Amino acid sequence: MTRLFRKIQSGSLALGVYIKGAPHIVPAIAKAGFDFVRPDMMFSAIDWKEMDHIVRASKLSDITPWVRVAANPWLAGVDNLQVTVDAARAFSIGAEVVQVSVSSAKQVEALVAVAKDWHRSAAGHYPSTREELDAQVERISREAIFIPSVECKSAIEEIDVITSVPGLRALYIACTDLAEQLGHAFDYEHPEVWSTFDRIVKLARDRNVMIVANTGYIYKTRDAIAQRIKRLYDHGAQVVMVQGIEFLVEILCADLINRVSDQMARTVH
Repeated sequence: MTRLFRKIQSGSLALGVYIKGAPHIVPAIAKAGFDFVRPDMMFSAIDWKEMDHIVRASKLSDITPWVRVAANPWLAGVDNLQVTVDAARAFSIGAEVVQVSVSSAKQVEALVAVAKDWHRSAAGHYPSTREELDAQVERISREAIFIPSVECKSAIEEIDVITSVPGLRALYIACTDLAEQLGHAFDYEHPEVWSTFDRIVKLARDRNVMIVANTGYIYKTRDAIAQRIKRLYDHGAQVVMVQGIEFLVEILCADLINRVSDQMARTVH
């Protein structure tokens, strides 16, 4: 059981960060204290071979591999089930969590079924007896999680049905797209954004579905990010994903460069 699952089991806040590649950075992310790493196939150049390396590096570092597969919930249509193919492949190579940006309850129902599938041969699991298969299925039922990401209008409109899908264990509220779809781009603190967020949380909690949320891009200092995480937690998110490691490197390095410039200016004067 990797780090994220231990945090979920204990009921404590779990934190993760997404990456757009680079398996070599996974051990550093784990050492920093994050509970999961989310390689993103939706908006990056990551291919399946690189993803395989990231998943393996995650498991060696005791950090949970959480894969977001490619999807387009805004344009691909509510009946598109290609996402089930890619989700199955991600699970098969050892991803313990698979996130899909969905547009309908129909997709969620199909993807919940995918998470229960026993095929994990690409991760080195080859059951050859009934007993081994039963043990693998039992383990998968505990550790493999499909998480639908709600970030388009059709998914928001179907949220009552989505949260009612049997077997759904977690739901991801994509805060940036949620705000944009509600007409309040990047205004994460807008009352309508929070009221929609809170409504989704209540529906999920009533159905024993865990809430995951992301911080957003407007928080560009360590204090601002930490305060945002606490606010999301106070509103019901047990798992929070910090914006990408590349984003963090940019803002933290910019802060460092500014501090160096300040020191040099003081030296000159």
